[in-house]
Amino acid sequence: MGLEERLKQRLLGGAVLVALVVIFVPMLIDEPIERRTVSDHTIPVKPAQKKATPVKRVQPLNVAKPQPEKITKSESTGTKPAKLKEVKPPEAKLPEAKPKPVAKNTSTRPSPTAWMIQVASLTNEKNAKKLVKELRKADLPAQMERVRLKGKQHYRIQVGPEVDHRLAEKMVAKIKKAFKLNPKLMRYPE
Repeated sequence: MGLEERLKQRLLGGAVLVALVVIFVPMLIDEPIERRTVSDHTIPVKPAQKKATPVKRVQPLNVAKPQPEKITKSESTGTKPAKLKEVKPPEAKLPEAKPKPVAKNTSTRPSPTAWMIQVASLTNEKNAKKLVKELRKADLPAQMERVRLKGKQHYRIQVGPEVDHRLAEKMVAKIKKAFKLNPKLMRYPE
């Protein structure tokens, strides 16, 4: 085997190794999808609920039917039959109808689905704020919402919303394990 032949093999082997490094090293550096804790998806905005305004119904006007004119004796004495005069009914003015408001039907448009995790509902605001703080320390996007239930003030602690269902399920498992709570996974917007 000649010197040129060995040089060609070494150069080819070196090129193959460089190609493998370029292909596989980024895969080793990037974090796998299963280990991701933050989603790169956008969260849909909760649609505002609009109340439909009642529409006024317009009653039809009573319009008199046209009556044919009667033929008098003087008109009917000729040899030719008398012609009836056409009578136009009086023009009735209809009230101006306002355009009917059209309610937008949002159910025909598919909305993106996201997931919200309800962690707890507490009556003590101090404890609720403490739980939100602990959830945020655990890299969970937690928030608190004030709700009045049966006349009593409650503080609902939620995590999310999250577009990726698998990631939301992993958050639920993390909350169960780290905080010993029983969170509920719900669709967002409700």
